[in-house]
Amino acid sequence: MSCDQLLIAREFLSKELNLQSENLDDFMKEIVDSLHLQLDSLDEAIDDGDFESIIVHAHTLKESLGNLGLIEMSMLADCIEKDAKGTAPVYLGCHFMWLRKELLCLFQNGLY
Repeated sequence: MSCDQLLIAREFLSKELNLQSENLDDFMKEIVDSLHLQLDSLDEAIDDGDFESIIVHAHTLKESLGNLGLIEMSMLADCIEKDAKGTAPVYLGCHFMWLRKELLCLFQNGLY
């Protein structure tokens, strides 16, 4: 995955929502803000070792990313959700760091 995901999300939303560029820019800003909050909530739940909250926040991210056409990132969030449901979440931290890296790329480069 790379920041090519920026183009994927923008093109996906443009096609799915049929938004003009200026409206799409505003919508994308709201999406970035929401994804950032979701990632922060997931990070906090992981820090707290709150597996129920990890499951909820990972699921929310999975759905949000899928709705943006960011399937690979959505699959990473799904892995985190499954890791938290497992009895030995060995890879949870690795999956989170990978997802975080990809999302930070979106935040730093601007999804819009």
